[in-house]
Amino acid sequence: MRYAETGVNLEIDLSSGNIQKVVTDPEETRLYLGGLGTNAKIIWDRVPPEVDPFSEDNLLIFSAGLLCGTPAIGCNRTIVSTISPQTRLMAFSMMGGFWAPELKYAGYDKVILRGKSPDLVYIWIHDGKVEIRDARHLAGKGAIETAEIIKKELGQPRAQVAAIGLAGENRVFFASIEQGRSSASRLGIGAVMGDKNVKAIVVRGTGDVPVARPDEFLKLCDEVMDYIQWRAANPIKGVMPILAGLGSPQEMAIHDEKWHTENFMWGNSRVRRKGFWTEEVEKAWTETLEKARTRLISCYNCP
Repeated sequence: MRYAETGVNLEIDLSSGNIQKVVTDPEETRLYLGGLGTNAKIIWDRVPPEVDPFSEDNLLIFSAGLLCGTPAIGCNRTIVSTISPQTRLMAFSMMGGFWAPELKYAGYDKVILRGKSPDLVYIWIHDGKVEIRDARHLAGKGAIETAEIIKKELGQPRAQVAAIGLAGENRVFFASIEQGRSSASRLGIGAVMGDKNVKAIVVRGTGDVPVARPDEFLKLCDEVMDYIQWRAANPIKGVMPILAGLGSPQEMAIHDEKWHTENFMWGNSRVRRKGFWTEEVEKAWTETLEKARTRLISCYNCP
């Protein structure tokens, strides 16, 4: 019995159309955990260091984190890993939303794409059924429009769709992958998806994700929720308040002055500078956020 993970990866060779359901080694999870850790191990083992990002040998891996689909608070991230066209180094980008938990409910921990499709396609995953479907009618469509068309076409309004738009199709180096109101935007992974001629990956799952000791696990989840509520009432100075409601945009001051300024510099196409975040910029940014916001929508299991 595998807990939290399904123990199955979905491997799709786009060049041949071959689809495999691969049972994974539980020791890999013990050593590298889920999501990013096992993605990095797969790329390290299977992608040569000199590979071109737009080569058939490059992999594009969509992965659910180890706790996705469980009651764990806020565990909803989809980790997408590949070799970046921007840096020619291993890249990972992540998005929230509901895609990763849905993948677990469908019975898979990862979707691993290799090769290139001869025509534009989308991948339809519905529990044990997996299809590569024609997407030529979606060429030139934006990511959000693509998702709506596909859900209507399949008669699956609750399906989760990770899609690219025109930027991805045209291999723009900063193209993103969009899912609902979430976006995996770092390091041009949408361009790799477009190069592989994949317009979208669509998932609908109706299964469960078992945990080993449910009562103990739920008690821990309750403790985390209690802490979140306490910290929301007692914020740390200089750190984005928990439950602030604006997500990444709320963090811009901290990102530009600290995290991204002092990290993610090697091979980065944008070099940030200290002193950018002035009172004037902060005021303008806050006003922009308030004007742009119409309502708040949470990701899966976000408080």
